[in-house]
Amino acid sequence: MSSPFPIIDPNQRRPDQIADAGTYRKNDPVWVWAPRTGQWRPGVVDTSSKLAVLVTFVLGPGGGTAVDSLLPRHVMPRDERDVGIDGGVTDPSLPRRPHTMRPTPTGTPIVV
Repeated sequence: MSSPFPIIDPNQRRPDQIADAGTYRKNDPVWVWAPRTGQWRPGVVDTSSKLAVLVTFVLGPGGGTAVDSLLPRHVMPRDERDVGIDGGVTDPSLPRRPHTMRPTPTGTPIVV
């Protein structure tokens, strides 16, 4: 039985195992090394640059999401769908839910 998440330490990944940040596209399913939890979490790409990937990812089994910009070694492609971030869609040919920003009462934007 395979692990439901990657078991590699992101700091032990070889350069040939790490995709350039700019190769990731909006809504790409990814694994994210969550800095707060020290675990790989499922996520989706919001955008990327030459240096970093902005992702929305599941915080943990209890739900909730976070948005963070990460270096490429902390992101890797994900093949499996995850209901927590991909929604209840099980057909991979269907489009993903778009992520949009809306302001909160304090003016800070959040992903909805």
